[in-house]
Amino acid sequence: MTIATQRAIVMTIVMVEVFWIARPAVPRGDLATIKNYLIQKLSQPGKPKLGSAALILIQKGEVVAAHAFGIANAAKKIPVQIDRTIYQMASVSKMVTAWGIMKLVEEGRIALDKPANQYLKRWQFPVSQYSDKVTIRHLLSHTGGLDDLFGYAGFLPGESIQSLEESLTLTQDSMSGKPRGVTVAREPGRNWLYSGGGYTVLQLLIEDVTQESFSDYMKKAILEPLGMRESSFDWEAIAASGRTDRLATSFDEKLQPSPHRRYTATAAASLYATPQDMARFVQAYSRTNLVLKQETLKQMINPQPGAHQDWGLGHTLYVANGADEYTVGHDGGNLPALGHTVRVNPATGNGIVLLISGNLELASQLGDDWVYWETGKLPMNAKWRILGSRLVPALVGIGLGALAIATWSVQ
Repeated sequence: MTIATQRAIVMTIVMVEVFWIARPAVPRGDLATIKNYLIQKLSQPGKPKLGSAALILIQKGEVVAAHAFGIANAAKKIPVQIDRTIYQMASVSKMVTAWGIMKLVEEGRIALDKPANQYLKRWQFPVSQYSDKVTIRHLLSHTGGLDDLFGYAGFLPGESIQSLEESLTLTQDSMSGKPRGVTVAREPGRNWLYSGGGYTVLQLLIEDVTQESFSDYMKKAILEPLGMRESSFDWEAIAASGRTDRLATSFDEKLQPSPHRRYTATAAASLYATPQDMARFVQAYSRTNLVLKQETLKQMINPQPGAHQDWGLGHTLYVANGADEYTVGHDGGNLPALGHTVRVNPATGNGIVLLISGNLELASQLGDDWVYWETGKLPMNAKWRILGSRLVPALVGIGLGALAIATWSVQ
């Protein structure tokens, strides 16, 4: 048997094991099972994994566990407080922004399937054959044909923060690649490609339609009615209220404190929220709330055309939940190492809020484990992660084994 054949066999075995057999380390069981598992993963005996974290578990719409880890304020040595510590929510912000857009849809002020350019006044997509075909639905579901791939890095203290129009025209804080604008590169509605720029367009659209600042509209229409009174898209408002010392320090992956970054693209990357407020947000998916109707929520958490069955309107669709719906949510990561996940199963009212500073990957991984515990199914990204972790060692083992056999044969 050749080495190539051996590799093909091992690759097949590993893929079968990962995609059809593999399970996370967490066993399915009662609440204590997942709670103890997550606490063990987040605790820091020996080598620390993170600078700070907040974990909340919701069962049947009620908070049943809330745990804080590490130091929230590095300068003052203030520990994490579930009801007071404010985290910058990174791309989880998009999930909340989607509520703001859908509120305008419910009120008849905008329509999901009308072109976004129809509502934009201060900036519009650069003219192309597709620029007038990008709808609000496309922007919410990342199917607008945009190719920006933002990824916002934010602005450090002392750096000039761009206006929305400036950012959309030539973004200066892209996390990767050269400064570039938001353009329509391909036919909308055909394929999914993550676009932070699309949510910056939605931020501007909200301002142009409501004639209010994005942060004021979101506070009045979404945050306050949901009871998220400690949360804001406006850092200046937080500073003016004397709450800057409650901001969770942004640790890097070496657990060193780094400066607070500011964002133009707040809709995409910069909601500020306490863990408790994010739990209230999760609870709204299984309760009658003062913002959106249940039929609107159901529309948001169903697959959208072109999104390949894993994206709704502002929501990742992780796995089917057995009730003709999906377990949904959003992950987020901001530089240098903020990593969060918020996930909910609307059919059961169960959910998780996990906010971490100092580790970009852990929240997503533990969120996948929670999804498995909740549904018995692994999200696809978790399967690919497991495949990568197991396939390389298997192939290395084959190579070493072949080398040993070859050496033995020569002798």
